[in-house]
Amino acid sequence: MKDNEYYTINSIVKAFRLLETLVTQREFDLMELTRRLGYPKPTVHRMLLTLKDLGYVKQNATNPQYRATLKLFQLGHSVLEHNSLFSVGQPWIEELSRDTGESVYILFLVGMDVVVNAKAKKNYGLQRDEQIGFRYCSYNSASGRAILAHMPSDERRRLFHRHRFKPSSPLSPATYRQLEEILQRTLEQGFAIQHEEYELGSSSIAAPIFDRNRRVDAAVTVTGPTARIKSKTTELITLVQRTATHISNELGCPS
Repeated sequence: MKDNEYYTINSIVKAFRLLETLVTQREFDLMELTRRLGYPKPTVHRMLLTLKDLGYVKQNATNPQYRATLKLFQLGHSVLEHNSLFSVGQPWIEELSRDTGESVYILFLVGMDVVVNAKAKKNYGLQRDEQIGFRYCSYNSASGRAILAHMPSDERRRLFHRHRFKPSSPLSPATYRQLEEILQRTLEQGFAIQHEEYELGSSSIAAPIFDRNRRVDAAVTVTGPTARIKSKTTELITLVQRTATHISNELGCPS
């Protein structure tokens, strides 16, 4: 018996899988949801009606289509309001965005990806504007490398064991050896930088955020067009590192 078989409630698992499917596009009909989930049609229909009664699902008034409601967003927003990384980091990244004129994000590691936790954006042309919850491949991004570089080497090897690399541009690392070389440089210099390795035409600079136990699970990153980022790389490195230090200190990291 697996450890989680004792406490797993299958009906809850099914309901969350339904919600996770609903948010991937605007609307679904019952047959498409049944096909995607692989559950019996009556089960999916009962879950939809229950979630509709609770306010998490709405049915189109003119056709048999279902969609998730903004009540899910309200839940997520409540989580963010009580998330110390978000509440501490948001003012600092807004200041960094004002100082640089670039998009600034805080991201944290989830499995092989980094996920946007907080964002600040100036009205500057040719900016990226990823939404909170957006996921990046960790090893192709500066933020992911800033976090991975500080991960214990044995933990990192387990994470990448038998992983098939998927470069997102011709400049992305294609093997674990290539990644390790990048991460070693990142660790030595205290920041991560990528030019067009995540996406052609885009560059990022990131610095790690440390918690009270000096563990790194998150990073602050500034992102913009390669030409603009390269023209002020030295200045941006200083500002990003300073911002990461301020956030780390407020999270309780020893100075």
